[in-house]
Amino acid sequence: MQQSANITYYLITQFAGLIILAIVLIAFMLIIQKALHKLTRQSDNQTSDLLLINNKISEYQHVLVSVFTNVEKLNSDVNKLEQTLISIQQELSLLSSDYSDNQQVAEAIALARQGATNKIIVEKTGLSTEEADAVVRFHGNNDHPNK
Repeated sequence: MQQSANITYYLITQFAGLIILAIVLIAFMLIIQKALHKLTRQSDNQTSDLLLINNKISEYQHVLVSVFTNVEKLNSDVNKLEQTLISIQQELSLLSSDYSDNQQVAEAIALARQGATNKIIVEKTGLSTEEADAVVRFHGNNDHPNK
């Protein structure tokens, strides 16, 4: 009987050990499952955050392309304006030169009508001798000699 009691005790201890081991394994699996679930949630959150960041990067890229396009358009407009300004400056220079020439001729005509000689007209207006001769001939006082 002793031996049967020992065998029974052995089987009960072994069975109890197996039950304890099974409980520990189940608890360990639950802990691992809980950690895995937590890691999965964190991974999902990080994936969601990465998608948001990726969308913002895409939006910023579109904004940068738009800004770059507008900068190129502005550069083109500025170049056109510079060309227009250069053209206007050239025209203004020509008009100024014509105005200055017209003032010289008007002054020469006035001097010729007052009886000034070719030499005086050349000295006072800066016109060439040929221009002064023409002014005196057409606008000069016929009573005075031309030279």
